[in-house]
Amino acid sequence: MIWLWLFACGTDVLPVLAPPQAEVTVEAVDAKVAVGEPILVEVKAWAGEGWDVHPGVPSGEGLSVELVSEEGPVQTDGRAVKTWMYSLTGEKGSYVIGTSPGHATGPGDQEREFEIQPIFADVGVPGPNGGPMAGLADVPKEPPPPWGWIVGSALCTVLLGLLWRWWRRRPKAVPPPIPAHIVAQGAWADARAQIEEDHPLALALSMVLRVYIEAKCGFPATAGTTNEIIQGIEKSGFGSQKLEIDDCLRIGRILDATDRLKFAREGGGDAFFTSLDRDFEALINATRPNLMEPPPMTQGDGDA
Repeated sequence: MIWLWLFACGTDVLPVLAPPQAEVTVEAVDAKVAVGEPILVEVKAWAGEGWDVHPGVPSGEGLSVELVSEEGPVQTDGRAVKTWMYSLTGEKGSYVIGTSPGHATGPGDQEREFEIQPIFADVGVPGPNGGPMAGLADVPKEPPPPWGWIVGSALCTVLLGLLWRWWRRRPKAVPPPIPAHIVAQGAWADARAQIEEDHPLALALSMVLRVYIEAKCGFPATAGTTNEIIQGIEKSGFGSQKLEIDDCLRIGRILDATDRLKFAREGGGDAFFTSLDRDFEALINATRPNLMEPPPMTQGDGDA
């Protein structure tokens, strides 16, 4: 008997699995609303210690999107939780609400991607009718198999086979590009670990910083002089981040110090590169995306 077997195995209980360090959920408060009422979609992001979580933004064909509220982060069970509420409005009909891909980065160069299942919602209709899903309600229903469960079992077998073939041949999702600040931090960490001589190490830091500036600003910093780079930053800005005076000074100090070491052999040593490490890390932290900041909205941005 099962209960005798369980008794013989003892009373030990398996430990409860710890929650994931990075997690994103997207849910509709009510998937069926009346005409003129919005579809409210709640996006939640959980981030453990040392994790940056970037959730996606919900959207749908024929729907206008508006950020209604933003709460948190608050600490719950050792994780920071932040919540966004979005309002999606559209005309009478049925809609498919998708969410742009999200991602997270954690300690030790850990990365995670989030693929959110779509949400099916109806505005003023009982089921699929009108809008992007027009025509689904008109698909004729096949009559039930006349031979009972035997025919039904055969159909299920065929369906499972087709699903398996589709699963193996489905297009693979293209991973999102790695953020520029993660690329820069990883490249400099590799250089520090592998290069021992001062001159090639200065060359590596100069190129890492120039590639980072080029990725953030959009002008060819890898081919410019120190003065051209500073002037380019003053003219075009630093991407979506606001660059403070201290950050401009850090860029100038790093480029000037590496130039003097490269061309005049001035500087070098542990104290020299430790100082540049501090300036580089401070610049990255000042210009990287904010913790758990959602992607910029393309519809309804700034509306109350």
